[in-house]
Amino acid sequence: MAAEKKKVDEKKADKKAVKKVAIKPAKAKKSGKKLAATDLVINVPLNGQVIKTFDLMPAKSTAAAPGDWIFTEEGSTVDIENLVVGFELNPSALNRQFERAILVIKIKQNPASGGTWRFALGGVATDNADSDPDNDVIVDIIDNGYTMIVYVQALENSAEYIPFGFVASLTNQYTGVVTIYESQDPGIATRRPL
Repeated sequence: MAAEKKKVDEKKADKKAVKKVAIKPAKAKKSGKKLAATDLVINVPLNGQVIKTFDLMPAKSTAAAPGDWIFTEEGSTVDIENLVVGFELNPSALNRQFERAILVIKIKQNPASGGTWRFALGGVATDNADSDPDNDVIVDIIDNGYTMIVYVQALENSAEYIPFGFVASLTNQYTGVVTIYESQDPGIATRRPL
């Protein structure tokens, strides 16, 4: 009996250790999202890689406001406003080239949109022409536009913030007309201690 109780207590302790999530609350967005907006921190281990999967539910814009796009970690209901990808101090330029976070972002269809969403025009749009001067973020669109793969690195010992919006097309299910929309967030911050 005592051994069984000890195993149960150990399992509870393991679950508590696993539930440590690197999400910190941030101010809720002014757009009035139903979900709480947060910053998600992803830490890449020294000489390692991390793979994370996300869901993106695009939304149409109205004449008065941008659409309310929902960007969540797969299986979560917490809307992500910004991604922060942290790297360990690494003096080796060769090793820095192999350290990365791989973000797999899948479009989740919203039946209320009246059509089919796909990533379009490269999948993202940055706020200015040279938002990523260190070329630390690479984007690939796969799966006929339904999935985006984002490779995030920190090739220099520096920090940068890349504000961007997702870009997706909506094909109307009745007319076939294609309309392009852009989200208002998130941003990606990469940081490696100096």
